[in-house]
Amino acid sequence: MNIKRNIIFALESRKKKGVAITENVPIRMRVNYSGQRIEFTMPYRIDAAKWDATKQRVKNGCTNKLKVSASEINAELTRSYTLIQDNFKEFELQELMPTTEQLKDVYTSRTKVEDPKSEDLIHQKTFWEIYDEFTEENGKLNDWTKATFEKFTAQRNYLHDFNPIISFDDLQRKV
Repeated sequence: MNIKRNIIFALESRKKKGVAITENVPIRMRVNYSGQRIEFTMPYRIDAAKWDATKQRVKNGCTNKLKVSASEINAELTRSYTLIQDNFKEFELQELMPTTEQLKDVYTSRTKVEDPKSEDLIHQKTFWEIYDEFTEENGKLNDWTKATFEKFTAQRNYLHDFNPIISFDDLQRKV
């Protein structure tokens, strides 16, 4: 069995107030096969000016807002392309036409990164570690001003004064 397919990478087309967004745009992998379409969001974003639509890759020498290089992003795109092709080959060997759900399940299960140390030591992040990660990552992604960072720091201090060992369970609504 041979499953005809087309796999392309493109920037997501979004508009804000009727104007196309051209900065920090998500990269998508679109897979068309047997009259079906499935899209996967890649783990990176890039400015439209740094994207080569013909090659379906980030232009050489460019970086995204998080300073991830074009070579690293393009290597991930190539890895994703190879992985989806391998998934199709397995379905072909089984003489099966995968549903979009089956294809997505196999792909996502294989893209999860396994940490060899995770079996030895499972560290569940605290509320404060996650809060700090959120603040740092969103600050970079959204170009927060110093004042915005100060507001989040103040909010963190208020929460910490209220409950220094707060957890996500504490924040769930009790009915």
